[in-house]
Amino acid sequence: MSEEHTSQRRDELHELTGALDMLTLLREEMEQWLEEAQDPSERETLENVVGHLATMEAEYRRRRRIVEGDKPYSP
Repeated sequence: MSEEHTSQRRDELHELTGALDMLTLLREEMEQWLEEAQDPSERETLENVVGHLATMEAEYRRRRRIVEGDKPYSP
């Protein structure tokens, strides 16, 4: 595997990990807001947002697993 390919994979892995960290933080914050929500329409909206963020998290985890599976890069 070329050094350039390894460098690209490492960069992609860092980008995916950073995005995943931000999605996780945002989902957790929205879950907190959901717990505090009183109005039914607000709760429904926040449930949709939390669900969407969870779906995005799952997709980024899947992508990260694909890049990680393309060994031999290890941090």
